[in-house]
Amino acid sequence: MSNAEDIIYKEAIVNAYKYGSAEKKIVLRKIMANYPDLRSKVKEIQLLLDKTIAEVNEIPTDRLRKIVEKKYPDSIIEEKKERDYLPEIVNAIKGEVTVRYPPEPSKHPHLGQMLSFCINHLIAERYEGKRVLRFDDTNPEKVQTEFYNSFREVIQWMNLKIEDEVLASDHMELYYEKAKELIKENEAFICTCDRETMAKLRAEEKPCSCNLNNSTEQNLELFEKILEGHFKPGEAVVRLRGDMTSKNAVLRDPVLLRISNHIHCIQGDKYNLWPMYDFESPIMEDFTGVTHILRSIEFGKMREELQRLISTKLGLKIPNFLEYARFNVIGAPTQGRIIRDLVEQKIVTGWDDYRLVTYQALKRRGIQPETFVEIIRRVGATKSTTSIDWSLISSINRKIIEPNSKHFFFVDDPVTVHLTNPKSQTIEINLHPKNKEMGTRKVHVEDTLYLSRLDLNILHIDAIVRMKDLYNIKITEKVSNSEFKAEICSDNLMVEVPRVQWVSEPVSVEIVKPEMLYLNNRINKDSLKHIYGYGEKELKNLDIGEIIQLERFGYTKVNKITDKVKMNYIHG
Repeated sequence: MSNAEDIIYKEAIVNAYKYGSAEKKIVLRKIMANYPDLRSKVKEIQLLLDKTIAEVNEIPTDRLRKIVEKKYPDSIIEEKKERDYLPEIVNAIKGEVTVRYPPEPSKHPHLGQMLSFCINHLIAERYEGKRVLRFDDTNPEKVQTEFYNSFREVIQWMNLKIEDEVLASDHMELYYEKAKELIKENEAFICTCDRETMAKLRAEEKPCSCNLNNSTEQNLELFEKILEGHFKPGEAVVRLRGDMTSKNAVLRDPVLLRISNHIHCIQGDKYNLWPMYDFESPIMEDFTGVTHILRSIEFGKMREELQRLISTKLGLKIPNFLEYARFNVIGAPTQGRIIRDLVEQKIVTGWDDYRLVTYQALKRRGIQPETFVEIIRRVGATKSTTSIDWSLISSINRKIIEPNSKHFFFVDDPVTVHLTNPKSQTIEINLHPKNKEMGTRKVHVEDTLYLSRLDLNILHIDAIVRMKDLYNIKITEKVSNSEFKAEICSDNLMVEVPRVQWVSEPVSVEIVKPEMLYLNNRINKDSLKHIYGYGEKELKNLDIGEIIQLERFGYTKVNKITDKVKMNYIHG
């Protein structure tokens, strides 16, 4: 296995170089993908990998960097060169580019929107341009005040810049002015057909009688009557004179404005005629001076064609449209409407449920704001759908939090080990194996140790086990599956024996561990686990919100400290 050992060491140390510490899942996946002859030895590989990763993650950062750059320079060449992760930008002049963040405040932000904001932010940075936060809030039935604030918060939290903020609903008179302009030019008309008739005629590619018979004067008069409240919702709409024979069905006399008497959360009951998104958007792009629109391919060329047509008819400047594929997260929904349904159906506990990829959930879980721009730098904005695995999010986030995360021992579902030759002692253990400036923690040991039930397989009679940073013990008796007796057999820590974490002065710990919400396109009912165990006494002195590493378990965030310490699992 000497060659295999070399491969494992190389992949583990390169992974640690790139992401702050090596992660077994990622390293194993790469080995299996790149070295097919090792696939038949996966069990042996995993055993070697556990040992190698533990050793690699103990190497100080400076020394690790020197080893990798000297021995494996070819493996990190991508880290050394600039990779273009942004879509190709046309007609971009430095200092003259304006992009926008255009959320509809009808739900809280989710990862897909956050990554879209990052793309626009990076484009503006590259071209020394402007960023406009524009709330597309012209659907009074859906918008809510809390959602405006949520989008403002996430942009500030991710440290993205904005030079201007605009509410589309603040410009209702402008939409009315543009609508009347189209009516006067015979490019729009008032339609009083019911919805079924309208849909039927569009499918048949036939204009309605309103289009054919109403004069410009009649349409202007009807428009004013709508504003005066003479029509109820559904009784009249403003439609564009498009092309009823177009293969693009969106162009078949689309609705531009519709009646709604719903109270708007900001504008109140001041307005009753509201623009559709495809009418509001090109007007706002022109009003705010947007030069480049970057958005998901799912928006579609058909609607882009409609917006271009409206801009042309109104004499508005047409921005450059640039597309990239949507971002999916394996095992989690990234569509706002699906997330909203999950919340309303109480399948999840709320918008901040740990299993979701909303702003609230990601922040609450412990994902750092710098992570999202780095995701774009890693995966890029491409024309192919990008499926993001949690391992990517965790590897980036780990690199950010690892240097300043205190390390502690934790044993889940603990078993008890009674020492037959105990000695009372207090030892000091580094709070971080590499960052010595973080100081030490004191741990007192008497005659009882607690180990994780996961280590039962090595607790057999006469087995010698190394207690990390303490001493070696020899198992002398198995009292039960939860209780053992052992003796201290050596203070000199042995290398060739199993090494485990332990707890001596136990504090009860409860950890909420989220897992994939969807498995095989179905709701995973076991996706929120509660793990119970013991942690070090020092855990009670941590701050609420502090992120730490529980060795051999993962990174956690402290949420509440009472008689027990409550945490949530962030990632491994």
